[in-house]
Amino acid sequence: MHKATIWLTFLLNACASAAYREPEVQIPTAFRERLDSLAPQAQPSPNAVPVITADTAIIGEYWRALGDTTLVRLLGEALGANLDVRAAEARIRGARASRSEATLDFVPTVIATAGYTRQRIAGASFPIAGGGSFPDQDIWDAGFDAFWEVDVFGRIRRGVQAQGALVGAAEEDLRNVRVSLAAEVARAYFELRGSQELLAVAQRNGQNQRRTLELTRERLEGGRGTAFDTERAQTQLSSTLALIPPFEERVATAKYRLGVLVARPPSAVARELDSVAPMPPLPPSVAVSSPDTLIRRRPDVSAAERRVAAEHAFVGAAKAEYWPRLAVGGNAGFTSDEFGDLGGDGTFRYSVGPVVTWPFLNLGRVKARTDQARSLEDEARAAYDQTVLQALEEVESSLVSYRTAVEGVQQNRDAAEASARAADLARLRFTGGVADFLQVLDAERTQLESENRLAVARTVAANAYASLYKALGGEPMQ
Repeated sequence: MHKATIWLTFLLNACASAAYREPEVQIPTAFRERLDSLAPQAQPSPNAVPVITADTAIIGEYWRALGDTTLVRLLGEALGANLDVRAAEARIRGARASRSEATLDFVPTVIATAGYTRQRIAGASFPIAGGGSFPDQDIWDAGFDAFWEVDVFGRIRRGVQAQGALVGAAEEDLRNVRVSLAAEVARAYFELRGSQELLAVAQRNGQNQRRTLELTRERLEGGRGTAFDTERAQTQLSSTLALIPPFEERVATAKYRLGVLVARPPSAVARELDSVAPMPPLPPSVAVSSPDTLIRRRPDVSAAERRVAAEHAFVGAAKAEYWPRLAVGGNAGFTSDEFGDLGGDGTFRYSVGPVVTWPFLNLGRVKARTDQARSLEDEARAAYDQTVLQALEEVESSLVSYRTAVEGVQQNRDAAEASARAADLARLRFTGGVADFLQVLDAERTQLESENRLAVARTVAANAYASLYKALGGEPMQ
């Protein structure tokens, strides 16, 4: 009796499984970086972005706020046809099929059987018969075998819970793919518009410098200039024109990248994007919801939490193996030595009864499998904590990147406007003979550099806007 009590206590402790609770992490009450008030020189945009929360930051609202219909169209195409999205959708279908398979363990398993056997029984098997041979026999058999496990200790239930959690993880993975895809499409589109702007800057400055070169040649022919000025003007023009081919390459590369993202031939998409358009204006401020809501609703964090829930359920299923399994098995059918007699008198057979199995002598293996399941749960919890920390880092970094990028655009815009005015003044002063040609060259070079920096700053800010979308979790669950 004492030994039985010890074994019962051991089994109860082994099978004790606490109810699942979502992992707890330390999430700050507010983000350190705020975007609801940026630099005072940034003027409010008519296309203001709404408050970004896990429930309102859907793709339509976030990107339509920029007022760029081409970008919205490309996003819609990509989200509907991208191959990564289709692969993620296929993984959801597979996870749901696994859950359905696990759920079917609640109902009996019934298998229809039918067979034919020709046999001869050896006379040595029946010594009492004198060792003579037996005639050949035909055995025809048809019927059903059934087996039903009664889920007394929750092994099947825990397995279904685990598969359901894995379905949730797959759905969150799909949402993460969609969010990442939208950000990638936006980055490629911003790279296209930024490269087009850099190309336009080089072409525009090339035209100005070509007029300057023509002016130096006219002055040289009129005896008022020098060959030195002409050669320096030619050098600066050639250097500017040398920038054009790399920018053209970047434009083409961005177009082809967009073609892949929308799952269409890159050349066809490139033709559709031949028309040049400016970089869409960005909102100067963004309001962000509370960190706890935002982080927990991020798709990668939600997927990691669902995997923790799945591993916890697998631990419960493994612990249930400590207990006996109770099942009901049976079969029924007809057996005859003539095919035509199947179903006749004397051919019906059946058997039914309970089956109890218990791995009493294999509890060491059960414990090993349970320990494995626990280690996988600990691993999933560590991965969840790491995902939360990375999410906090991405949000804070994206917020500060966007704020500084918007401020940088404003500063570079002021510099580009001032350099353009300075270049015009330098050319006027040189034409009037008040300044030497070196001032013109320096002013034009400064103008090109300032306008290039402005174009780059706009691209950086737009990419920061796309990164902010991804960091904030993009769209909510539908």
